[in-house]
Amino acid sequence: MRRLKDWPLAFQIWMVFTSVILIVFILLALYFSITIKSFFTNETYKTIETAQEGLIQRSLSKANPKEEAGLEASSNDIREVKHVRLSYSNDTENLTKIEKLIPDEEAAKGFLEKLKNQAEKQSSGTKKYAEKVGSSRILYLVKVSGKNKKGNFIVSYMWDSYRNSLAANLLKRVFSVMVIALIISLIAAKYLAQRLVIPLKELENRVRKIGKRQWHENINIDRKDEIGELSRSIEEMRKELVRQDEYEQTMLQQSSHDLKTPLMVIRSYVKAVEDGIYPKGDLESTMKVIDFEAERMQKRIKNLLYLTKIKYMAKHKNEFEKVYIKDTLEKVINSFIYNERNIKFELDINDIEVIGNEDQWIVVLENIIDNEMRYAKSVIRINTYEDDKQQYIVIYNDGEKIPEDKIEDIFEAFSKDKGGNFGLGLDIVKRIVTMYKGNIKAENEENGVSFIISLRK
Repeated sequence: MRRLKDWPLAFQIWMVFTSVILIVFILLALYFSITIKSFFTNETYKTIETAQEGLIQRSLSKANPKEEAGLEASSNDIREVKHVRLSYSNDTENLTKIEKLIPDEEAAKGFLEKLKNQAEKQSSGTKKYAEKVGSSRILYLVKVSGKNKKGNFIVSYMWDSYRNSLAANLLKRVFSVMVIALIISLIAAKYLAQRLVIPLKELENRVRKIGKRQWHENINIDRKDEIGELSRSIEEMRKELVRQDEYEQTMLQQSSHDLKTPLMVIRSYVKAVEDGIYPKGDLESTMKVIDFEAERMQKRIKNLLYLTKIKYMAKHKNEFEKVYIKDTLEKVINSFIYNERNIKFELDINDIEVIGNEDQWIVVLENIIDNEMRYAKSVIRINTYEDDKQQYIVIYNDGEKIPEDKIEDIFEAFSKDKGGNFGLGLDIVKRIVTMYKGNIKAENEENGVSFIISLRK
């Protein structure tokens, strides 16, 4: 048997709405049925009570001699209240009067006995009663009179036919309105279900296209509700996928170009050496060029592999450790301190503990310092410190300032400098720092550029 969740969403919504509406309809039907009958019962008793009081007033003024005879003027009108005076002691006369109400002798005797018991138990005043007689029901009031229960008592009554007739007519009209409302509600529920499903179907088709890499068409569903929020989330996902696709295409093209150039140089130089020709004048100088280009290519491949590794690590939960940044910086600086350009290092390093992995911090620091070595004129200054909330690593060089329109782009992969050089180093730096919930930025100083890494404590 198919479960509800196995059916189409429109059918599920319609079924839920239908079930709720039907339950409400049934509850309202029961409520109105009980309430209306109760209302008309109370109104019937009020009518009987009013008529009884009128009877007593007329009896006292002797306005209607028929009332003294025992039974009110008879009528076939079911809306008329009738009265009967009964004695506590004269059963024969009482039975004659009751038989006018209930032709069946045995039923009349039983009803009379019940009336006497009720009157005798009733202390004073008027009390409401109801009794089933045959297939009908009689509603009546017993008015006790006479001192020490020796006089007469009055029974005023109406058959419930009138009450039932009024209640049935009113319920019929109420149910007619409710049925119309039910039909309209079911139609509205079906329409609403279809209206909810249409944009979801559209989103489904768009997501299928995205799954097939057909993601260049915008998703724009003009809604302010949860479906609109879902469509905007999918649109953000689509844009991110487009960015990632463009990034991968750019990286593939740039990497191919970046690797092709040193390969062409290496192959052409090797071919020349095989032919006994030394493009740089001698074998040693030529082999240095080949070695330089091979090292350059090795570095590009290493960065590409490391970038892939960083992407993988960013998607998985990592357990980071505490790293003493002073020791790590000293290891990195030792590999740069002796350089051909005689760039000096000025250090103001506090031994702060940062989260992460030491090997990755070495990559971060090496890539930043390697970048600054290309632009520094004479000095690279490194400073580390912390406050109550943040930890900072600042690496400054006294080189030329970065153009303001390029300063935000230098951390993008294959971002070119003014000399046309590009690479992945700063992109890797940003990805690692971001993975540690930190931030990195470049700022132009008065006489140089600073790279500032900030980490939350």
